[in-house]
Amino acid sequence: MTELPVDVLAEYRMEIAAEFEAYFSSITEHIACLDKERGRVLHEARAATEAYARLISTIPAGKDLP
Repeated sequence: MTELPVDVLAEYRMEIAAEFEAYFSSITEHIACLDKERGRVLHEARAATEAYARLISTIPAGKDLP
């Protein structure tokens, strides 16, 4: 990373800080969205597993399953 001169940092301090805050806010929202979607997919997978288990339990035991 290129080091910026102190006078440049001082001049643009507020702008740089605002950009970093916006970036981290955006990342936080993105991660929250991913967490929410992960929960939804896990719920969907559990429901599919339960449906499959019910299906398997209705097939006579003499049948070979993959």
